[in-house]
Amino acid sequence: MELRVLGAHNMESKHTRMESHLIDGVLALDAGSITRALSFDEQLGIRAIILSHRHFDHVRDLPAIGLALRNTGVTVDVYAIPDTIEFVAAKLFDGSLFPDPLNFPSPENPTLRLHPVQFYQEFKVLDYTATAVPVPHSVPAAGFQIASGDVSLFYTGDTGRGLCEAWKHVTPTTLLAEVTFGNENEAWALEVGHLTPNLLEEALVSFNEERGYLPKVIVAHMSPPWEVQVKGELRRLARKLGVDLQISRADMRVTLQPDRLRLKTVTWSDGTPPQPLSSPSRGRYLRRCRRPRPLRRHPPADRRRMGKRLPGGRMPAP
Repeated sequence: MELRVLGAHNMESKHTRMESHLIDGVLALDAGSITRALSFDEQLGIRAIILSHRHFDHVRDLPAIGLALRNTGVTVDVYAIPDTIEFVAAKLFDGSLFPDPLNFPSPENPTLRLHPVQFYQEFKVLDYTATAVPVPHSVPAAGFQIASGDVSLFYTGDTGRGLCEAWKHVTPTTLLAEVTFGNENEAWALEVGHLTPNLLEEALVSFNEERGYLPKVIVAHMSPPWEVQVKGELRRLARKLGVDLQISRADMRVTLQPDRLRLKTVTWSDGTPPQPLSSPSRGRYLRRCRRPRPLRRHPPADRRRMGKRLPGGRMPAP
């Protein structure tokens, strides 16, 4: 299984693309930068798209790919949880933005065909087996395990503290996870449902205790104002846990392998050991994991609540 990173950020610029990934040239994970990253010939190769949730940076290119493929005779199947399907159909495909790809060239032979999926129920996507698992975010969201033979990838999409609940349902050899903010902005990450390197550490320690190994980790969805800090904190985390952790970039290609790693003895960021299970530090984390704090559904326009300013007086990205 080959993973190609099309976009690795949550904001777009000349040098950054919104999140999207491509498996074996045929299966896209989210649609933040499909048409910006791929040539027309490469777009023709896509046969299915999986959407993690309805936020703009994950669905933006759906109308564009629909327009690009509308006269090719190709039908692309789009899979997502019902909340995402309903939003996409009502907001992006009502015919007011671009021609409706759900009914062109005909309702029987559309350019895009939407498929709602249910949590925990396996379904076939091309030659892959997929499973949707709920993950905590500011809107209904799903992580997806994609499996082929001995190789499996779990794509978290956007998620925050409480991700550990997903570990009961997935056994990936590779974890494609988001880390949006640096540790300094953890309070805001908790409020809006995103990860920091420290929160990723909690999730990885929990994964090892649940499954007895660690998958390869690939990190994406970085917020550009925090990128330098996030990369430094992730490198320190990789050394601390001894985990194979790779920071994604646009157009990066990775051949996924069935390798699994066992976690070496590590300590929490506050210096206390993560094991045994009865340790006070671990107990506090388990309580947080089982009862994640409510997420802010509609972040306020006043960005002063987002925490400290960055150097130069800039505010962190939402």
